[in-house]
Amino acid sequence: MPHESANQSLTAPPWRKGLQAGISRSKGLIWFLLKTILPLYIVTEIFKASGLLSYISSFLAPVMGLFGLPAEAAAVLTAGFLVNLYAAAAVAAPLGLDWVQVSVIGLILGICHSLVVEGAVVRGLVPGRHWHLTALRLGLGLGAGYALAQLLRVISS
Repeated sequence: MPHESANQSLTAPPWRKGLQAGISRSKGLIWFLLKTILPLYIVTEIFKASGLLSYISSFLAPVMGLFGLPAEAAAVLTAGFLVNLYAAAAVAAPLGLDWVQVSVIGLILGICHSLVVEGAVVRGLVPGRHWHLTALRLGLGLGAGYALAQLLRVISS
C-alpha cells in the first residue's frame, strides 16, 4: 500500500490538466490580442501626445459632432470599420471617452464593424450585391448611432 500512496501523490490533480489545456489553447488568442491591441494603443498614444491625432481628426470634427463625439473618435470608428472591434477598443482606450460616447461608438460598431473582412465573406455569399449590404450596414450603424446620441443628449441634459 505505501507504493500506491506515493504513486497517487505523483499523479496531477484533474483540475491541473484542465488548467494546462486551457492555457495551451488560449495562447493563440492572447497572442492575437497582443499583436492587435498593443501596437494600436501605442500608436494612438503617440499620435495623441504629438498632436497629430487632433490635427488629422480636426477635418472630421463637424461630422463627429453630429454623434456627440470628439473629433478623435473618427480614428476609433475607422479602426472598427476597417479592422475589427479589438482595434477600435485599442484606439479608444487612451482617448478618455465618457459613457455616452462609448455607448454611441459601441452601437455604431456593433452594427457595422470589420467591413472589409465581412464584406469579403458576403461577396462570396451574394456576388455582385455585397456593396449594397455593406452600405446598408454602414447606414444603419450611423443612423442608429445618431439616434442614440440624440436620445442620450436629451436624457442627460
